[in-house]
Amino acid sequence: MRAVFLYKSHYSYLKDRLTGPNLWGSKSKFSEFVGVQPAFVSQVLSQKYTLSLEQADLANSFFDHSTEESEFFLLLVLKDRAGSHSLKKHFENQIDLILEKRKSVIERLGKKNEISENTKSIYYSSWLYSAVHVACTIPQLRTRRALSERFNIPIELAGKVLDFLEENFLLTKSTEQYVPTENWLRLGKQSPHIIKHHTNWRQQAIQNLEIQTADDLQYSGIFSMDETTARAVKESLLETIKDQVKKIELAPENDLYIIGCDFFKKK
Repeated sequence: MRAVFLYKSHYSYLKDRLTGPNLWGSKSKFSEFVGVQPAFVSQVLSQKYTLSLEQADLANSFFDHSTEESEFFLLLVLKDRAGSHSLKKHFENQIDLILEKRKSVIERLGKKNEISENTKSIYYSSWLYSAVHVACTIPQLRTRRALSERFNIPIELAGKVLDFLEENFLLTKSTEQYVPTENWLRLGKQSPHIIKHHTNWRQQAIQNLEIQTADDLQYSGIFSMDETTARAVKESLLETIKDQVKKIELAPENDLYIIGCDFFKKK
C-alpha cells in the first residue's frame, strides 16, 4: 500500500486502502469505525460524496496515521470539499508545501545522520523511547495501536514517541508500520546521558521484581575478594556479554528482553 503523501485526493487514497483482492472486508470495517453505512462509503469512492471533517478525523484513527499523515489527509479532504476554485487552490498550495518539506527530509535520509545532543537528551529522558525504538524491530509491534497495548500506554503517547523517532530518522514509516532505520544511538562510558540510560532500565528491573515469573532472572550478591580475582571476574563477564550479544544479533525478533549487569567495588 502506498503512503498518503503520494495521493492528490482522498478519493483515490481511500479506494486503494479499502478495495482490492487482498482487502476483503476492509470497507465494512471502515464504515463501522467511522459510523456510516457501507453504501455511503461506496458513494465516496465513486466521488459522489466527500467525507466530512469529523469522518476524516475518524479515518485517521482507523488507518493509524501519524500526526503528519493526519494533517495531510485532512488537507486532501478539505481540498476535495472546497466549493470554489480559489479555495481549492489554497489547499493545493498547502499540500505542495508539505510535499516540498518532505522531499528535503527524504534527501537528508539518504545521508548518514548525526544524532544531535538535544535528540539524545529526549531519547534517554525515559525508558519508553528506546523500548519503542527496539520494539519496532518486531513485525507485530510496528503500529501505534500494537505498541499502546504492549506497553499499556495511551495511544496518543505511543504516537508522540513514534513521531519523535521518525522525525529524528530513527524510524521510517511505510503505510501504518514503523521500521527502524540504520541509525542507532550508541553511548560511550563518558556520555552525559549514560547515567540516565542505566537508571531508566534499573528502575524497570526494580518494578519487574513485583511481577516476576519463573522465566525471569534476578540476582544480587555481595562478595569479598582480591583485586586480581575481581579483574578476572569482570573480564569473564565482558566476554560472556559479547558472546551473548553475537547470538542475539542472529536471533529472530519475536519479543523484548532486558539485560542489565552491574559489577563494582562498594565505595
